[in-house]
Formats: sequence, structure tokens, C-alpha cells
Amino acid sequence: MTQIKKNTILRANTIVLAVAVLVAFLQANPVTSVAAGAPIQPQVAMLILVGVLSISAAIWQISRKKTDSEGLILWSIWFGMLMRAGYVLFHDIHTLQNDDGTYTGFGTEMINNGHIGYIEYIYKFFHLPDMNPYDHFGYYHPPLHHIIEAIWMTVQRLLGVDEALAFENLQVPTLIYSGLCMVVMLCILLESGIKKDYLPLGLALFAFHPRMMVLGGSVNNDILALLLLLATIWRTLVWIRNKTFGNIILIALSLGFGMISKLNTAICAFSIALIFLMHFISLIRSGDKKAVGNAFLQYVVFGVISIPIGLSYIVRNLVLFGEKPGIPSPALIPNESIMYTGEYSVWSIIGIPSIAELHAEFPFHPLSAAAIHNTWVILFQTGLFAEGYPMGISNSLLAFAQIAYVSSIIAGILATIVFITGYLKKLFGEIREKKPVLRTTFLTFTYIFMLLSFCLYVFKYPYTCSSDFRYMTASLVFTSLGIVYACDEIKGKVGAALKYILCTSLAATIVGSLIVYLFWGI
Repeated sequence: MTQIKKNTILRANTIVLAVAVLVAFLQANPVTSVAAGAPIQPQVAMLILVGVLSISAAIWQISRKKTDSEGLILWSIWFGMLMRAGYVLFHDIHTLQNDDGTYTGFGTEMINNGHIGYIEYIYKFFHLPDMNPYDHFGYYHPPLHHIIEAIWMTVQRLLGVDEALAFENLQVPTLIYSGLCMVVMLCILLESGIKKDYLPLGLALFAFHPRMMVLGGSVNNDILALLLLLATIWRTLVWIRNKTFGNIILIALSLGFGMISKLNTAICAFSIALIFLMHFISLIRSGDKKAVGNAFLQYVVFGVISIPIGLSYIVRNLVLFGEKPGIPSPALIPNESIMYTGEYSVWSIIGIPSIAELHAEFPFHPLSAAAIHNTWVILFQTGLFAEGYPMGISNSLLAFAQIAYVSSIIAGILATIVFITGYLKKLFGEIREKKPVLRTTFLTFTYIFMLLSFCLYVFKYPYTCSSDFRYMTASLVFTSLGIVYACDEIKGKVGAALKYILCTSLAATIVGSLIVYLFWGI
């Protein structure tokens, strides 16, 4: 494991929580809340001033060689939180959301749809929905995120926050989750054996990717599910290094709670099962009966903890309402939705798109399957700009969007190819040299299973919304590892060229997309 100072993780967490507390105060206070009508110009000016001062301080430190890799990590997390805070402060809970819904407040008996309505139900009635959750759109989701948000709503109301501003502050927990994703990604990089000098590069995507910013201002369960999925990956890597009961319990808790935030977190279970099996077989072959018994007991503990937690909402719905897990069919009716892709060929949905099909001339997702139904095109479009479609965008901003979009495609494709080929090569080398293979196996097959699961999901629910990048945000872990692998492991002219192309396209993606968000009136 790569070593860093013990207080670096603590300081990173402190940055995340301090910024979130400040945002919560500004949004809950009618004098400073944009949602309450406070003038936006002074706050934008203040944010720009803080940004300029921070950039100046960072440049000064770097130029005087007073910062190292750990300093760059903390600066990345600070700027990442500053970017997220600006987005949350100046965009309401209905901007670039997925299935957000609405609320009518504590004083009404009305039941509202969407994630906001789901949160409001628990906040208003103090219990989970006692009717069939499939009768109200959004309520079929597992409830962990919505319970946390309802508790946060109650705490704010007890502190005297106006109800409308308390609802606006639903973005604060998701802001914290998005910030903590950076910290957990740092832990994943450390456990993956990334060299210290490459940690800031590996962290860059999670710190500055535009979709992480948008998810930080979301009100749905995507970002909590992502955080718990990342935690599951991290804790599994820790267990591979140190196979204790404590570590396997933490994997089980991360996976279990991930599944009751969103079921797609379970995708990690396949690669976990694979390395458990590989480890168990190796112990049987070694003939160490005590170690075999210990491993078996660990797996039992893992199952006893993760299965009841992870399947609790599914079992509840089966027992009380006879409902199986999944998206309710009334919400998505074939042939009656412009998003329906079931009438298109398999190749046109998951095949390699042509240059013309990339629609680089206007890289925003139009929702309509007739316009765009290729999964990979939608993935890259929504990865940068969610499901926004700004018809009135200026030509200058459109140019930045085009640069960011094309650059993201170049970086994404190259990094994916490098990761899969590089880590498979690494895996075969470890097998040949009889070195430990669990870590490489876990990382490689987690990504492969994730890609396969995503493709199956696109066909199980044949709508353009199924191809949204929010279902594949965890792929940034492996994209980052691919970029680091190319920069560190591939030598010679090929390595130099790859490093230049990847770093340049990564920078163009981040800078171009953030300029679009900064000046685009969403």
C-alpha cells in the first residue's frame, strides 16, 4: 500500500465537511439564500474571489516547491468542493435532476411523486410508505437515502429553518456524498498500489468531472449509492491485503447499505464472490485446515450481515405487496415514450457508432430515441451535461462543449482500453510468476462485470434514459486507473504519446465542460 501522512485523509474529510456546513448555512439563511431571493451577484463575486485567491495560493505554493503530492491532493479536494459548492448554491433542486418530483409541505396530507415526494412522505408521516410503493413513481427505490434526507429535513425544521429552504437544502447530504467520493477514491488509489506521485492524477476525475458536480447537487439516491459502491471496492481491497473479520464486516456493511440505497450497487457482489472463491480454493490446496475454517467462517459472517440488509426492502415489498424488484412497468410504457429503444437493432444500440452518430456538432442528449439511441453516445453526452439540452446556447460556449465532448471520448476510450489490456496483462504476469493475483483480479473483473451489467440493463429497460452515465459513474475509478497505468507503466515512444494524449484530453474535458457550466444559464 502506498504510504501518505496519517492526517491527509483526516484533512480531506475536514475540507468536505467544512464546505458542506458553510453551504448549508448559506442556503438555509433567507438573507444569503439565492432560493429565497438573495441577490446572486454578490455571492458569485465572493465565490470568484475565493477561487482566485485559492488558485493564487496554490500557484504560489507550487512555484516555491512548498507542496508535494499530498499538498496537490488536498488542493484538488478543496477546488473540487469549491466547484460543487458553487453549483449547489446557484442551482435549485429541480435543475438537471432525474425523477425529482415535488412537495407540498408538512401541513398537507398530499402524497407527491418522485424522490422529493418520497423524502417528504417519510418526513411528514414518520414512516416508510404503507401503500404499495409501485403505485407512486420513485417510491420503488430502496429507502436509505430518503430516510437520511427526511432526518435532515426534521433537524433543519427543529433548528427553525423555513420549510422551503429546508427542502432546498436537500442538496447538502448529496454534496457531502460527492465530496466523500473523492476521499474514498483516494483510499482506492492507495490500496491499488498507485505510486505517490500519481495520486493527484488518479484523483483528478473524481475531483473535477462535471457529473460529480451535478450529482453533488442532486436530490436522488445515485450519489449515495456511488459512495457506498466505492466504499465496497475500497474495503474489499483492504480485505485482500489484510483478511480479518473486521475488514470483511466492513465490506458486508458497505455492500448491504449500498443495496438499500440503490440495487445496482450489488454489481460488486460478483467480483467479490470471485475473489472469495479464488482465495478459498487456494487455502484448500494449501492443506491448511485452520485457515480454511477461518475463511469459511468469514464468508458466513459476510453473508449473515450483507444479505439481510441488502435484501430487506425487496423482501418487504414481496411480503407486503407481492412486488418483485425492478422499475415498475406503468412508468415506462413501450411505444408510448419517445425514449423507447426496443424497436432498434442490437448493433445500433451497443455497437460502435460512426463519426456522424456521435453528434459532436451539438453534444447534448435530446432524450428522443429517434434522434439518438446508441448507448455509448448517450453515455458520453450525459456524462458531461446530464440530460440538459440548451437550445439557446451561444456559439462560443457550444465550441467549448464540443471540445470537452470530443476530448472525453478520446480519454474515455483510450483509458478503458489501457485499463483492460494493461490489467489483464498484469494479471497473466502475476499468474505466470506465481504472485498474489486477488487485487488485480478484483479490479479487472469488477469493471468487466460492470460493463456487462450495464449492457444487459440497457436491453432489460429499453429506453434512452437507461443509458445515462449516472448508472456508470463508478467507471471513473477504472478510467482513472487506466490513465495512471498509461502514464506510469507504458514506456518508450508509445507511452510518451499515450501520456500526452490522455493528459491533454483529460484537461480539455474538465476545463471545457466547467466553462460551459460556469456561463451556461441552465
